Amino acid sequence: MIRDEGSVLDRLTRELGLTRGEAETYLRALKEGSLGIGDEEASRQLLARGMLIRASDEKVYLPVHPRLAISNLFRSFPDRTSVQMREKRKMSDKLTLELIPAYEARRRTG
Repeated sequence: MIRDEGSVLDRLTRELGLTRGEAETYLRALKEGSLGIGDEEASRQLLARGMLIRASDEKVYLPVHPRLAISNLFRSFPDRTSVQMREKRKMSDKLTLELIPAYEARRRTG
């Protein structure tokens, strides 16, 4: 599903500011389709960042589509107009395209 998971984890942490645990948790949510509410602090942080949502039964967290999740994360950066931020935006767009197949594959099988 994800061609180079190590590279994706690295970019989520180094470029977009997630902790390693948050990045791993988001990828696990994409692959598994949901996470138990009590899973960990990383889940609560991803919920606050707009990368996970709470299911209507409030028993699990669901991953937000990568296009929206990364956009939510990017919007939280204070300076979105600098050259550096434009470069991060390009990288974010590429990363989003890499994550979408994992999200959609899980949706087809789930």
